[in-house]
Amino acid sequence: MTSRHSQNSTDESMRSLPRHANLAIEYIEATNLDEFPDDVVLRRSLTTRSVISTTSSFAAQYHRAVTRPKLQCIQEIGQGLQGTIFEQVGQSLVMKKEKPGNDALPSNLVHEYTMHRSVAAAFSRYAPSVGCDIHIPKPSGITQQSDDAFWTENLHKFPAGHQTRTTLVHMERILPLPKVIRRALVKQFYPFQNHVVDLDMTNTILHAPENKHCLARTYLGCNDRPLRKDTFSLRNFPLYLDAMVRLDLETRTLALAMGQSYAIMHWGACVDADDVEFVLGSSAKPSREQQPDFQNRAVAFFLLDFGQCTAVDLAQDTAMVYQAFKGAMVTGDNQLFIPHYKKSPQLFAAFRKGYVEAGTRILEDKNLCDKFSMEHFMVEYEEYAEDFLL
Repeated sequence: MTSRHSQNSTDESMRSLPRHANLAIEYIEATNLDEFPDDVVLRRSLTTRSVISTTSSFAAQYHRAVTRPKLQCIQEIGQGLQGTIFEQVGQSLVMKKEKPGNDALPSNLVHEYTMHRSVAAAFSRYAPSVGCDIHIPKPSGITQQSDDAFWTENLHKFPAGHQTRTTLVHMERILPLPKVIRRALVKQFYPFQNHVVDLDMTNTILHAPENKHCLARTYLGCNDRPLRKDTFSLRNFPLYLDAMVRLDLETRTLALAMGQSYAIMHWGACVDADDVEFVLGSSAKPSREQQPDFQNRAVAFFLLDFGQCTAVDLAQDTAMVYQAFKGAMVTGDNQLFIPHYKKSPQLFAAFRKGYVEAGTRILEDKNLCDKFSMEHFMVEYEEYAEDFLL
């Protein structure tokens, strides 16, 4: 066992890396990161400017299965409100399979797919021009319960408990954070006894199959909440604001991108953005070969989960449109992600700047500047939030 506090204080020269170092880093060898204390690993790697070179077990498994159909098993990698996420080994897409009975709800998977496509189209059109560095997993198709050919070939491949026909959406995969980051998250955040890192426990957590599918939710609107041993998981890992500040992560950059994203969803896609999620994950770097380069993983910021979103008609009265958008922003999990306008004024200023500038650009494109004002909307949001947020 090693002391977390003594480990974090070793080699002061590594801890005092210059602030501009991240800007110069493009490729980082995972083996080199292993030499640093866990807080330095997270500071250097949890940035959208890092590409981590790693000997990925996922890459090896993927390449073995590409030409060997018998190895292309289907396994669960995540859970959503509407359904379960599956990967098929050797395939670059993932499948979201609707939970039985969910198709009768307004927020069913067909609805989510419609919202997802609207958001993806809006980001494709507006994200480059507003400089929004957020990725949307590309929706690539939907399989209905009535598709006999698909289900005859694939239903038996799904795990037990999921072998009933339900609606299925195919989309681009968000790759998990590399193992070197996952290990640092465990060592930094697991509630070890007496704050002393237990390497055996660390390895046990790392090798649990569900913990290999690690995305980190960026909760800029919520301070630290205690993590418990019995519920600790790397799947949808909660990165709270206090922790991100302590680790000196790029919170303002994330807040700016979030503001731009809400503006694109509201004014570009015309959806209220209710209960969407922002996560840090990774993607394979483009390769000259036919297959993606899974051994060089770019850390990236992703937006996902559109099942609770509702379409908003911009032809409605201005006040009704504003109400739909600001109402969704202060409810549900949205406030876990959006910086608090009073408690984190600098972060909220970055969010506000991203929203106003991106929204104004979109309204100009749609010739709607005479009807809507981003400055007026944000003033209304702040006044509205004051009545709802603690």
